Amino acid sequence: MNISKGDINFIKNKLLPWTGLRAVYIAWENSKRKWPDIKIELGEIPIITITPEWRRQNKQERHKRLVHEGLHVLGMEHDESIGFSTIPARDSYSKKVYRSLI
Repeated sequence: MNISKGDINFIKNKLLPWTGLRAVYIAWENSKRKWPDIKIELGEIPIITITPEWRRQNKQERHKRLVHEGLHVLGMEHDESIGFSTIPARDSYSKKVYRSLI
């Protein structure tokens, strides 16, 4: 399995209710690239694609990156002025939202 039970529980119990989604598909991409390590394709049922690089992160970082994709579901676009960055180390906005969810 490419995603842990803890990650699945976070998606089901935190991410989905917070975004108002009923479901998401989780897809695996066996990419050797560092980025993107996670991405979302919006649609009737959004698809979140994860990679080995995403899986190598600690739990909090994986969940923060899931929250980042959830923010896109809610209509947010990247905005460096508020700290909503495509670069994980500079993505303070998603980190704040993640902390509020847990």
